[in-house]
Amino acid sequence: MSNKKYLKGFANLGFIAVAANDGETYSTDSTYHSVPGAVECSKTDNREDFKILADDGVWDNGAEWDDSDIEITVVESDLETISYLTGATYENGVLEEGTLDEPPLVALTFSALRADNGYRLFRYYCCKCVDFSVSSHTTKGQNKDAQSYTLKFKVTPRKIDQRIRGTKDINAGDSLSWLRSVS
Repeated sequence: MSNKKYLKGFANLGFIAVAANDGETYSTDSTYHSVPGAVECSKTDNREDFKILADDGVWDNGAEWDDSDIEITVVESDLETISYLTGATYENGVLEEGTLDEPPLVALTFSALRADNGYRLFRYYCCKCVDFSVSSHTTKGQNKDAQSYTLKFKVTPRKIDQRIRGTKDINAGDSLSWLRSVS
């Protein structure tokens, strides 16, 4: 077994509904929803550069973290999960999408396998699914791959403390319970 800790996997994708997010309270529901078939996750942290000029020069400069974009690929998704994440209507086995759909705020969690078989765990506290799509539809004869779903999330800071994500390393065999409850 390696003692190196570089990341080489992606799994354990799930979400929990955010019950409260204001300047005084952040809380989530107790129900954890697992999303099977996690394939890939890419993240972009959006930062805004600033420069303060004073005394005929640059007095201070840096960048402030505004939000993040997460794009996740899964090999399958049931319609009920899609309707929940996008705010669409799901009744009698039918997903109905409309212009007034409002996605709920969720805490998104997942893990990345490390080279030493431990995990790096990730929590994103305030996420909205802003888009989903199916890669492309092709006949079975043309393609032996799954027609994957791509879920796109906008991640904003939670209001109580401006935190966007939490990250934790665990050893091989340790519990993943940190992913299943977010506070």
